[in-house]
Amino acid sequence: MYGDNAPPAWARLPGARCRAVEHLTKLEGLQEFESLSGLEEGFFQALAIAAEVLEIGAGTPLYREGEPSGAVYFMREGRAKLYRSSGGSKSRDQILGVVGDGAVLGLGSALEGQPQSQGATALTDCVLYAVFRDDLVEIMSTHPEASLRLTRILAARSRELESLVGDLVFHSAPQRVARLLLNLATEEGRVTKRGVVFEPSLSRQEMAEATGISREALSRALSRLAQDGILELEGKRVTVLKPADLRLRT
Repeated sequence: MYGDNAPPAWARLPGARCRAVEHLTKLEGLQEFESLSGLEEGFFQALAIAAEVLEIGAGTPLYREGEPSGAVYFMREGRAKLYRSSGGSKSRDQILGVVGDGAVLGLGSALEGQPQSQGATALTDCVLYAVFRDDLVEIMSTHPEASLRLTRILAARSRELESLVGDLVFHSAPQRVARLLLNLATEEGRVTKRGVVFEPSLSRQEMAEATGISREALSRALSRLAQDGILELEGKRVTVLKPADLRLRT
């Protein structure tokens, strides 16, 4: 019936075409991760087979501190905050970082086989690839170069946490606010004739948590920067009018 143009065998299996398209989509998405660039095709094929696509809305917890760490999450699209909670009746959070496209979440706790050491919550709608711990360990055991690359991702995250501790200990609250704004403007802003404009993915409360200060102290720091002509505040929108001057405040 088909002659030389007969379709491949998998095309005649129920649902196979959809699965093949989904696999190709995951494969192409994972290959776009900058932190994984250059790794062999076999690694990406294995990772795409093991991965499940996870879509969550803004404000949705991905995992909470103390929960079992059964999976690792590769962020395809979106932004999420990582945080620790003080617990108790007056619980407060310390934001440990904001991550976006290309980030790998939950890697340390999963490989260690320990409960989550921190929480992760979506700041925007997110698309992630979730890989169960046992599957990832098996893939890493057969792809040493990929294992080394994931170890480097952990090392980079460790350096970021060391930098955060240094900021909290050695820099003043206004300096920490300036540094946070500079980072958010770099990652989320767009350049216009007036300056760098962005609507922070973090709320004002979350910005206070990220800098280890109260909401009131954050408001004072923002107001001072606005009074000095470095920022313009309009609702949630922030315009960095003088990026060089903001950098000097860090």
